[in-house]
Amino acid sequence: CALPISTKGIHNMKRYTFFTLLLIIFISVGFYFYSTNENSARAENEIGVTTGKTAPVFDLKNINDDNIHVDAVKYNKVLVLNFWATWCPPCREEMPELENFYKNYGEKVQFFGIDQQESADKVSTFLQNNDYTYPVLLDTNGEIGQMFKVNGIPTTVIIDGNGTVIYRKTGGVTADELKTVLDRAGVN
Repeated sequence: CALPISTKGIHNMKRYTFFTLLLIIFISVGFYFYSTNENSARAENEIGVTTGKTAPVFDLKNINDDNIHVDAVKYNKVLVLNFWATWCPPCREEMPELENFYKNYGEKVQFFGIDQQESADKVSTFLQNNDYTYPVLLDTNGEIGQMFKVNGIPTTVIIDGNGTVIYRKTGGVTADELKTVLDRAGVN
């Protein structure tokens, strides 16, 4: 025996189903946007200047006034950044080691000395007077030093070919220290 279903009951059932589906869609869309924002926030948090973080990319001028885009992924090489200044005694002490390192590894890595807040003329004269040949970029306003949270110089940051910071040291480094880091990164 079948029970009769009224037209009103069918209409209410369709309305209930419609609103249930609409609610599911709204919840799904809300969850999608929430998870997208969470993933964006996570990606932003991964960019940083400490070991394990994705290093920021930047542009600076070299001593010849050429604009240089600094991005380890672009070079597809390990990137070595050394923040320094001509007036800094520990920087001056490590520069022969850095020159030696550059001569031995300059083809295998991308190396930049990043002078902090000095003029191109002063830096160029200093490099020429001391026979230093490695590439130097000029952070004339200190913006990149701030971006990398350089609180003391010299500071050396090494970034792998994927853009991840693999080494950071404030204070002088030796060519042997840098070589050890490169060996661990698979650069021979």
